[in-house]
Amino acid sequence: MFDFKKLAGCLLVLGLVGCAAGPDYQRPELALPEQWPEGVSAAMNDRDEDAVTWWQRYDDPVLNRLVRRAVELNLDVGLAAARVAESRAMLGFRSAERYPTLDADVYAEREDEGAQSASDPTNALEIRGILNYELDLWGRLARETESARASLLASAFTRDAVELAVVTDVVTTYFDYRAARDQIETIEDTIVSREEAVRFQESRQRRGASTELDLRQAEAELETSRAELPGLNAEAARLTRALAILVGDDESVLGGLQNLGGYGLPSWQTVADLPESMPSSLIERRPDIRAAEAILIAANADIGAARANWFPRVNLMAAFGTGAVNPGDLFTGPATLWELVGTATAPILDFGRRSAQVDTAEARREIAELEYRATVRAAFQEVGDAWTLLTTAAERLDAREREVASRLEVVSLAERRYEAGYSSYLELLDARRALFQGQLSQTEAARDRLLAVANLYKALGGGWQSDEEQQALAAD
Repeated sequence: MFDFKKLAGCLLVLGLVGCAAGPDYQRPELALPEQWPEGVSAAMNDRDEDAVTWWQRYDDPVLNRLVRRAVELNLDVGLAAARVAESRAMLGFRSAERYPTLDADVYAEREDEGAQSASDPTNALEIRGILNYELDLWGRLARETESARASLLASAFTRDAVELAVVTDVVTTYFDYRAARDQIETIEDTIVSREEAVRFQESRQRRGASTELDLRQAEAELETSRAELPGLNAEAARLTRALAILVGDDESVLGGLQNLGGYGLPSWQTVADLPESMPSSLIERRPDIRAAEAILIAANADIGAARANWFPRVNLMAAFGTGAVNPGDLFTGPATLWELVGTATAPILDFGRRSAQVDTAEARREIAELEYRATVRAAFQEVGDAWTLLTTAAERLDAREREVASRLEVVSLAERRYEAGYSSYLELLDARRALFQGQLSQTEAARDRLLAVANLYKALGGGWQSDEEQQALAAD
């Protein structure tokens, strides 16, 4: 009897010993800096924080809830996850092509030759199992599987990059909103104080202690403050809608923003510690760089698959079954059927089709390498820019805090001078107006520092680490 187990084993061995056409992947040599910009290393520590919790260092439960919902419901993240599922299915298809296929073939025929024949109608019955296998002697199927695996990694890292971008957008938009709310609070407090100033000037004018000019100036300052409010309310509404789109859940956004609690961005503790790493590790940390390299690996494997098309394709077909005229004779010794067929197809003339495929694959590989190099270069520039932005934002915030403290003293002195009759009401108004603008600028500076921290984390890859799926694929 024909031994199919031995046949299958021989086929697998022949397929595995085949050589893979095309170049093996080697990471391009890159001119990487040996050290981070001055100050970045000092902000790093030995703790290896989990990648997806970097925003929790802001210690804001509302922000944590919004980020969590965004990761679950954001449409861009969902689309990227769907592409990962598509790439995983394609990898399964390519991997399965390297193994034999086994099909069942059932054939039944009953024939009557008509009046010219005196015999009864005849039957023909066959039941066969058909095994088909392509010997991957030149590694075409192996290279296609390698390309599909790299494409899966690229889609997974792209999903991580999209998720990191969405999380950063949620963080920055949230702080923009809180800054707008803080400025609204400042303006509302200023309106209350200027309404009191108008009533105070009205009382002084009735007593003859001040002129109508002082009253009109107080009223003008009140209306100036009121005019600032509609624009900031509109900005807060716009940021609320932006958060709703990012998070993908209007109810969570509105519910969270209505329970913010107190304001005061300048008093918040900002993130000071960064995950420890060397510049070269940025290639392993940033998901966009890893996605670009995975695309390069896939393009490199496609060259091997294209070159393998120049060599003959060897296919084997084995069939084993039973055939008889009468159903009762099936599965008996004399009814046994078997067949073994080998075919080899070699290219002779294709008018440049295969050559064009190789040229296309090589050009795509060159494009992928250039894009990979550009992504790495842009990443290091982003780190330097983000660090510069953070340090300047911190300096600006310190200066604004000192300015507001000084202007509070100026307002206090101006009030005492006005009450003592040593200065005009206009001097007091100028002092209060400068304090008001300084408080608004201080809020903007505090917001800018918080945003700078978020952008620095994004530039460093968010401390991102591969999940188990990615690590297993990379190891494979």
